[in-house]
Amino acid sequence: MLKKHGNRFKQKTFSPQEIAYCDTKANPAIHYAGRFAAKEAIKKCILSSGELVQVDFTAIEILNESNGAPIVSPIEILSFSSLKVSISHESDYAIAMAILVL
Repeated sequence: MLKKHGNRFKQKTFSPQEIAYCDTKANPAIHYAGRFAAKEAIKKCILSSGELVQVDFTAIEILNESNGAPIVSPIEILSFSSLKVSISHESDYAIAMAILVL
């Protein structure tokens, strides 16, 4: 997606803070892939909860704590007790898992 759509894909999918984070890494593509996988996992949690019928990727922002752990910023259109995400990546592959507690 980055090769095919470049900045257009970034701006339609990620926040400015997410873009800044990924672009500063030695291999930005794998960091974008991890965040994209996390957004997909979070979106599936939200939609399967029945609380919302649609949520845009730009409504979901994943930042990092000081220790590097990913955290999800508050999502304005959803009230939840806890939303946790885990991202893993290695060379060409990224995977993520999310848990939503309403």
